[in-house]
Amino acid sequence: MNVFLERTENLKAQMAKAGLDWIAVTTAPNLRYFSGFVPHLDERFNALLISQSAVVWVAPELNREQIEAHVQIPLIAWRDDEGPQGAIRQALQKLGRPRALGIDGAARADVLLRLQEVAQPQTSQAADDIIAALRQVKSADEIEKLALAAAQADRAMQAAIEACRPGVTEREVAWVIEAFFRQDGAEQVDFTLVASGPNGAFPHHHSSDRVLQEGDAIIIDIGATLHGYKSDITRMVYLGEPNAEFLRTYEAVNQANLAARSQVKAGMSAQAIDRAARHTLKEHGLAEFFIHRTGHGIGLDIHEPPYIMEGNEVLLQSGMTFSIEPGVYRVGQFGIRIEDIVAVTDQGVRVLSQTAHDLVVKSS
Repeated sequence: MNVFLERTENLKAQMAKAGLDWIAVTTAPNLRYFSGFVPHLDERFNALLISQSAVVWVAPELNREQIEAHVQIPLIAWRDDEGPQGAIRQALQKLGRPRALGIDGAARADVLLRLQEVAQPQTSQAADDIIAALRQVKSADEIEKLALAAAQADRAMQAAIEACRPGVTEREVAWVIEAFFRQDGAEQVDFTLVASGPNGAFPHHHSSDRVLQEGDAIIIDIGATLHGYKSDITRMVYLGEPNAEFLRTYEAVNQANLAARSQVKAGMSAQAIDRAARHTLKEHGLAEFFIHRTGHGIGLDIHEPPYIMEGNEVLLQSGMTFSIEPGVYRVGQFGIRIEDIVAVTDQGVRVLSQTAHDLVVKSS
């Protein structure tokens, strides 16, 4: 049994437990997970439809040859001048009429409306929990792909560090990062966050035209896609000589990262990892400045379960992969974040991000 057929059979088992007759898979990450291929997705109806009795892909005619060249799933194609309703009706004959329909939560609303119009299920619901239960535990092959993506991000980080100097803008550093990722073979560049000086206090700052200058702490948070899998890493550069307060804060964040990492093992709850990081920052009097969760799962999506946060009592399993990224944000002054990607193993934890945590100090 190939891996995609196995995943589909596992999904069917979860559907039976949840009482779902159909699941419609429509988003790029989920299509890749269950079929190994993602066609160009636009406004046209495009869905992999799964029931206990059959699996059918309903897609635009213009995607037919491309899909058929990559997957062995029965395809029903529709032309622009026809619309997708007839193709959905053909799929209905193969799949059986659904009483309960599931669909990935990030699906387009018009895709769901088309399915409801033709299939007329009694109930419809997001199937994210069911799909996440499968996707959040990675195979050995998936972890190796994440390790390759992490290694690429390590290389891109070195290019980013080299680009940081007084007189260049955040956006210019971001361009260097993007160019490196693309030249290094990334399928897409997902984000290049460069936050200097007071901009570092905004965890999701958009790289701007602010000019880097002496005395700036610079957060570099970057990620791209390689072989379908995501990378995500954050490191710090300081231009000039950091003062004692900054160095103390930096070391506290580093210790929070290491404390959280030390707790990663199968059977530990996700919230326990968050608590370890938060407790460390509390001991340093910095807990109030840590304003987000400690981490998020990563795989075919940048953010996916498990979420490493208070209230998440999910127990870690070997094969789960996620970020550890404690931070401190002092509004009007600076921000500090140190982020790694880790994988839970039978032995404990494997750290995929290999760039050292040392603060990079660049003196003129």
